Amino acid sequence: MRILFLFQIFDYKKSTIYLDLVRECRDRGHMVTVIAGTSDMELPDGVTEVEGIRTVYMKLPDQFGAGSVKKALIQMSIPGRIRMILKDGFKDETFDVIAYPTPPITLAPVLRYCAKRYKSAIRYLMLKDIFPQNAVDLGMFSKSSPIYKYYRRMERQLYAYSDRIGCMSEANIAYLKEHDPEIPNEKLEYFPNTVALNEAVSMKDTRAANGLRIVFGGNMGKPQDIGGLLKGIKTCGEQPDLDRVFFYFIGDGTESRRIEEYIEREKPVNLTYRHQLERPEYEKLLANADVGMISLSKDFTIPNFPSRILSYMQISKPVFAVLDEATDMDECIAEAGCGISVRAGDTGAFVEGVRRLIQLKDKLPEMGARGRRYLERYFNVGVSVDILERAYRG
Repeated sequence: MRILFLFQIFDYKKSTIYLDLVRECRDRGHMVTVIAGTSDMELPDGVTEVEGIRTVYMKLPDQFGAGSVKKALIQMSIPGRIRMILKDGFKDETFDVIAYPTPPITLAPVLRYCAKRYKSAIRYLMLKDIFPQNAVDLGMFSKSSPIYKYYRRMERQLYAYSDRIGCMSEANIAYLKEHDPEIPNEKLEYFPNTVALNEAVSMKDTRAANGLRIVFGGNMGKPQDIGGLLKGIKTCGEQPDLDRVFFYFIGDGTESRRIEEYIEREKPVNLTYRHQLERPEYEKLLANADVGMISLSKDFTIPNFPSRILSYMQISKPVFAVLDEATDMDECIAEAGCGISVRAGDTGAFVEGVRRLIQLKDKLPEMGARGRRYLERYFNVGVSVDILERAYRG
């Protein structure tokens, strides 16, 4: 196949589900082209080859920590820039599959162009964010605002110009069927988050005899309900029987300052926070932890399925998931037998979940091993490439 990937952000130096997907397509012998945004102004302009993959970079301002207005303006500029790249560098090309994730949802104009230019290509949406509803859930704007109406129109156009819509879970599919009934059912299919499998390694057990170490790594933003996590951690610190439970936050985001202010104010002994660690140091911390944690805001009405769980499954770590009511990730965790989940926004449930982990401490390694086996079967990157290949074959 000749596959064109369109990404808002892409980096060959950072391990992501998209880098794994692109490499797997290449390794299967497909001709892969990537058009992607980057804030690294030192990368070459024009068409270049990276790791045997034809690549074109769009130089974009750094969006990390940028305000919502700046992010919106950047994302609105992406379709026009992709269209110009295609016109200038790929006017005589043909593609079999054009694949692109959300975010952004502003790609409808370039997809309209692709529908005319590459008539036989399958346009495949890898749906990761259901926007703008997720922004409404987090209180960023209301459904009555012009901003919502604009983005909702763009979202519907994105769905209309996509031949297939790959959803992260069955709950995602059900949500779209309910809220966007104009989408033909045959467009919707399961397309899970997947990763390239690293060699399973057996880590030396360095856990404290009577303690529990819980790591929470990645983005620290509103979707992760940092405030709710801090309440749970504070309450754990007030329980005499949980005095050997320690939480480690590693990552950055819009809620970073809130974590720092909490630590300055409360001076907790059970929470350590670092904005970032060198990858070897982070991997060592994670390998020596007992549990990896996931958190979603209780306010979500859309079903999220964070890819963070795959990082824990990859290295056979059991999962402590603090989840909203809309997601079906708890069903996945229960089926895999790789951890426990509690309801977000319920501090008492959070504390009892931690107690449950302590009770299960001797069984945590096996829970982690079950997660690894589940990953190998259902979340390895080959599953995603199989789906793209089936889409092409029809």
